Amino acid sequence: MRTAFVSSVLAACLLAATCGHAEITFEPCFLTGSGGNGSLHAECAEWQRPLDPEAPDGEQITLFVARLASTAIDPAGDAFTVINGGPGGSSVDMMVDMGGILRPFTRERDVIVIDQRGTGRSAPMSCEALTDTADDVTVEMVTQLTQDCLEDVPHDPRFFTTSVAVRDIEALREALGYEQLSVYGVSYGTRVAQHYAQQYPDATRALVIDSVVPLEHALGSQIAIHSQTTLDSLFDRCLENSACSNQFPNVAEDFHRVAEELRRAPKPLQIQHPVTGVPTDMEVSYGHLAILVRLALYAPPSAALLPLIIDEAANNNNYLPIAANGLRMMNSLTQSINYGMHNAVMCTEDAPFYDDTTVDFDAMAATYLGAQMYETLAAMCEVWPAGFADENIKQALESNVPTLVLSGEFDPITPPAWGDQVMPGLSNAVHLVAPGQGHGVFPQGCLPRVVLEFVENPDPEAVDGTCTQHLSTHPFFVDLMGPPP
Repeated sequence: MRTAFVSSVLAACLLAATCGHAEITFEPCFLTGSGGNGSLHAECAEWQRPLDPEAPDGEQITLFVARLASTAIDPAGDAFTVINGGPGGSSVDMMVDMGGILRPFTRERDVIVIDQRGTGRSAPMSCEALTDTADDVTVEMVTQLTQDCLEDVPHDPRFFTTSVAVRDIEALREALGYEQLSVYGVSYGTRVAQHYAQQYPDATRALVIDSVVPLEHALGSQIAIHSQTTLDSLFDRCLENSACSNQFPNVAEDFHRVAEELRRAPKPLQIQHPVTGVPTDMEVSYGHLAILVRLALYAPPSAALLPLIIDEAANNNNYLPIAANGLRMMNSLTQSINYGMHNAVMCTEDAPFYDDTTVDFDAMAATYLGAQMYETLAAMCEVWPAGFADENIKQALESNVPTLVLSGEFDPITPPAWGDQVMPGLSNAVHLVAPGQGHGVFPQGCLPRVVLEFVENPDPEAVDGTCTQHLSTHPFFVDLMGPPP
């Protein structure tokens, strides 16, 4: 009877994680990814956590956890987790989007993913008023929209920061009984991953940080300049490529001409909306062009379309590709980012650290994005309250945790130099730069295998990145049929 009782208690701990912690009961679930695309069979649970970590008996919020259970007879004592960027993106959506490359990780360990509080299915902090828009927005408009957002969000935004999020991750690890976590983070998610390792080094078995944001950096002050550098590089590569240069010999000049025309006046047209399919009357503005370029540069396949799209507008008076792709990317962005959580992070960990004396405003003004993003973030954060932050949130990570640093050669927002910048503080790390790639390189080429091997054997000296040399940027589209043969 005693043996049966002990066995039943152990079974309850494994299935519901009830041993000394708040109950987490997993059930089979079917998940869809970002924008309703993709699908994944997993195990899911809802988990109650205090809104204020200093008030455990106060207001509670519901966090969403998904798990891919290990297929091993005797799984490893650690679990692998992934953290999305944004800030404001859903990690569970990213888990679904990358389901095919995450399944192999279950051959030795569980994959456990939590939607960071304020994102996805975890007490989402969405703001209908604050979404990226193609129209010009004045500082006064941003201030009012931010105030409207504050009145609409369902929870106190001060408790939706990185410092609170890493407490959730550690509490989840403890509740589920994992000895350690192996952590992957991309973009802003690298800040969460680094801060987790900073706060809980003994609980961190391995780190994979992809498209790195150094902890000491304030996001927002360099976006326009980095994006312009990547755009200039794209134009240079087009001129160096015979097929692209023959078809688009004046791509940079054409871009500036189209930009000036749209700045002077938008172009009215009717379009079949790329998301809804409904015929839509609209005016193509400079904002549509800017958001198209900014987001297209993140990935080589979309960046390869830019010379053709620019040429269609400049030389054929065809603005439909700018309109269709701009609308599609705006829709994707607004669906994937929870702006209440985004603002909570930016207005606690970034905007308060802006230093106008170190910003090259002349260089920023000369970019296609200009200073508007920087000024908008600063204005927004004059209204939005700063939240809970650990004292070391802006201190560079110093760690001996085995770390794999990944960068894309043509990343328009977190350049490889930022990967280099974190290396001095990491005594047990290796940095791989993926040739020809953009932002978030884990899914590219052989890198899923490289990351899997690193998680299974977290030894930076054993990492063989030679296979990444076979990666290259996507060939340019020279017409609507695609790249040349």
